[in-house]
Amino acid sequence: MSPPGNRTRVALPRGQSAAGGRRMGNRQAGYYPPSALGNRQGGRGFTLIETLLSTVIVAVMFVAALNTLGASRVTQLKAALIGQGRMLAEALMAEILPQHYEEPDGACVFGREAGELETSRAAYDDVDDYQGWSESPPVTCEGTVLPDAAHWTRSVTVAWVDPLNPRQVSGAETGVKRITVVAAFREVPQATVVALKAAY
Repeated sequence: MSPPGNRTRVALPRGQSAAGGRRMGNRQAGYYPPSALGNRQGGRGFTLIETLLSTVIVAVMFVAALNTLGASRVTQLKAALIGQGRMLAEALMAEILPQHYEEPDGACVFGREAGELETSRAAYDDVDDYQGWSESPPVTCEGTVLPDAAHWTRSVTVAWVDPLNPRQVSGAETGVKRITVVAAFREVPQATVVALKAAY
């Protein structure tokens, strides 16, 4: 028997308590710490206000995207109209410039002479015959309607100008005529082509 006050420590097998049973870890005993389970009470779903706010944000972004797409489409359409208008104006200018500066038979008349019609360019033989010409839709010199030219209008003005300042229009012969061709789509000008024709 051990003397009073002296206690003998006996080594127990690993996992066994002094009461004779086997110790069980926390998880084996059915106990799990909060960190193992996760903070279930801390997690929550979206509130109604958060859902509405998210919907508004998505809607605003969607509208902004549509506006950007629409602006891009409008820009492309404007560029296409300008390109087609310039092509139509240049085609008519290419017909006018090779004509004579004035009537070949010597008649000093500015504008159309006898036999030259306002509705047909077939008999035009000098540049000022085109003064005041307007057509819709655009047609060839023979009167054939040009393809893909619906809603387009071409008009021509011819004027004497100062040789040193072509912007200055003159009411008398100067030896230089300024020719201006305008192509418009639905009455909105899209392209303007200007050229000079000299008598010498």
